[in-house]
Amino acid sequence: MGPDQQNHTDETDRVQLGKLLRSARQGAEMTQLEARNLIGKSQSTMAKIEAGTTSISRQSLQKLIAVYEPPADAIPTMWALWEKTSSPARLRQGKRIGTPVWFGEVLDKEQLAEELWSWTGERIHGLIQCESYMIDQFDGEGRGPEISPRLLQRQKRQRLFDQEGKSFVFLFSEAALDRLCAQTEHPHVVTDQLKHMAELAERDNITIRVVPYRAVAYVDSDFIILRETDGDSAYSEYLTNVHWANARELATYREAWDALLSIAASPEDTLEDLRRRCKLADRGDPDGG
Repeated sequence: MGPDQQNHTDETDRVQLGKLLRSARQGAEMTQLEARNLIGKSQSTMAKIEAGTTSISRQSLQKLIAVYEPPADAIPTMWALWEKTSSPARLRQGKRIGTPVWFGEVLDKEQLAEELWSWTGERIHGLIQCESYMIDQFDGEGRGPEISPRLLQRQKRQRLFDQEGKSFVFLFSEAALDRLCAQTEHPHVVTDQLKHMAELAERDNITIRVVPYRAVAYVDSDFIILRETDGDSAYSEYLTNVHWANARELATYREAWDALLSIAASPEDTLEDLRRRCKLADRGDPDGG
């Protein structure tokens, strides 16, 4: 099928491009290991490119085409597929409103990470948001027609929880729960989100802990640490971009994480608090008044 067919999505076009790249590599009698060395990526990233689950840069695609020397008629198709899914010009036009362009590297690194440590202060991390809460947040941002693709992207991201060998620790302030429970105009959203977090907290690979007010007067700004075999990375998220930590900043993030972890309520106490708040929300009394 050609890349211009109307029923193609970004995902199916990436899959098609991946198939073409795999076929070209095999035609060149190269292994994935040899191919990944060409573009300076890990073998797992190379496998994801060929599976169509992650994108490839223009420079990397150019290098692979030059070395693979695929059939002449396949090259225009490869570039057409790349333009449809990954070109900066297309992304700037807003045609991929599900996920901001600048967040793509975060999603790629999450796939590779063995552990994710999240501190989000007064916010509830997107990975542990239930559907009704997501919709409520997107509505509050005035996203309008962008809600559907953003929702699908975030739900797809949550499949990380089902990947073998991954573990997650989510820390946030008691203020995040109070802010959630104060949403009296949408009581079902409060109940849904509290139940969702309680269910996640019962999973073996997910830990949720709350930093209570009494533990500290001041807490650090939000940050995420991603732990990989090849080394840790960390970032802070802003309205229009993310900042990736350098080596010195990474050490500071680790120190901040250890400090927050030392004052956080235990996973057991946090789960008990989530269940308590859920019962109050079910009774229409989220604040316990």
